[in-house]
Amino acid sequence: MNALRKRELLLSLKYATIEACFSVPMLNLTTGNLPFALGFGVKGMGWGPTAIGFLAATPHIANFLQPPVTYFLQRRFSLYRIMLFAFVMNAMPWVFIASFPYWTAHRNAVFALIVLASSSANSVCAVAWSASMSELVPLNIRGRYFGRRNLTFGFWTLLVVLAAGQFVDHFHNSMVAFGMVYTLAASMRLTGMFFLTRMKFPPAVKERRDNVAKLADYLSVFRDKNYVWLLLFIGAWGFFLNLGMPFYTVYVLEELPFSMGDMTVLITLTSLGGLASIRTWGALSDRFGNKPVLITCALLWSCSALALWLLAGPARYAHLYLNFFITGFMTAGFQLCQFNLMIKLMPAAGKSHYISVFLAFTSFVTALGPLVGGRLLVLLPHRLGTFLGQPLLSYHLLFVGSLLLCLTSINILQGLREPAERPWRDLVRVMRNMREFNPVLGLASLAQFMFTPRGLGHLARRSVRSLRRQTNAVSDVGGELMEEGWRVLKHPFEKDDEEE
Repeated sequence: MNALRKRELLLSLKYATIEACFSVPMLNLTTGNLPFALGFGVKGMGWGPTAIGFLAATPHIANFLQPPVTYFLQRRFSLYRIMLFAFVMNAMPWVFIASFPYWTAHRNAVFALIVLASSSANSVCAVAWSASMSELVPLNIRGRYFGRRNLTFGFWTLLVVLAAGQFVDHFHNSMVAFGMVYTLAASMRLTGMFFLTRMKFPPAVKERRDNVAKLADYLSVFRDKNYVWLLLFIGAWGFFLNLGMPFYTVYVLEELPFSMGDMTVLITLTSLGGLASIRTWGALSDRFGNKPVLITCALLWSCSALALWLLAGPARYAHLYLNFFITGFMTAGFQLCQFNLMIKLMPAAGKSHYISVFLAFTSFVTALGPLVGGRLLVLLPHRLGTFLGQPLLSYHLLFVGSLLLCLTSINILQGLREPAERPWRDLVRVMRNMREFNPVLGLASLAQFMFTPRGLGHLARRSVRSLRRQTNAVSDVGGELMEEGWRVLKHPFEKDDEEE
């Protein structure tokens, strides 16, 4: 690589990060399965569980439907032009929300169309963007680069979503306030597109390809057994998690004394959790492989959320602040390693149709989750009894069942083989000496032998003393994680600067 090419690469990586600082906050405000859009559905549109289930499913439905659209566009345009087209189509529909205060007829149907159109454009963009970035970013720095990039845009996402929530809360969730937020969000996405145009991409991205994948190429993905294991895990995890997760927002806003502004504080804590961990997850994935980190994130995420949601109620809800922080802490690593694995397991040729199949298959299975979850909330009795002095609702049953199923789905990863991965025990051994993770590793150990076939055989031989140590470790998780989050916010690049 000559000096000019290296300079172009560095500038492009810089512009990619700036683009994300505008685009990702917009996506966090508009994506149907994320809390702000769900909050708009509950407070702004007055939707019930079935409609909220549809709203949460729309991004996944769009991902499932995108392969023929992607195929059609790639036969006619380059990946670069597809991204530009998708940016515009993803942003512009949200401007129409500003007109909602002035008419009410068919407003629900129009909002559903806006979400579907925007989500479909974003799904097409995700395929083109992932393929383009796999051409641009060198393999040996992907973990570190995407970790630092996610940390940077995560900070701005935190500020934008928090400000948006406080703004609509101040105006009592009025439609005018939501319209202003969504108009601003659309302009941010278009600003991100400007920085995308400043990037320098390889010819494979800027030029139209003559050898566009055929139907047989898409079907050939299912003959790659290693890739199929990843498809099965992400699909199962997405379905089980989304049985309950979209309705966290509904439960918080309808059953607990939280406003829309409070909800965005919880979202902010999720972002803070990601900021506190993302650099470390990137370094660990580069060192030990993505699969061990993915397993760890899934175990810790499921176990902590299971316990904390079960304890939630009208008189006991302060611990949910910790829950959302831990969720963000683990989600950052999960999403980073999922993306890295998807890219890493693909062959050198045919990246677009591998990504397309990945999104379509996993999204089809995941989309069923909120639809089934919404239906279950309608069928189940609202109140099931009491638990520790708090009302036990259908929401609790749905949340706990969802997370238990998530834990069992982790076994699917045992069939996946990642090149150059290191044993999970090596990762845990290193993490025990890191302040970011030491308090929560007890959760991972407990989940490993509670929800794996091999672990069940050893359960009877575990001592009460070991379980007590794990409980003590878990009890300190909040203070340790909050301390690390504050440290990262004060000195986000301190460690990297020392290394350089």
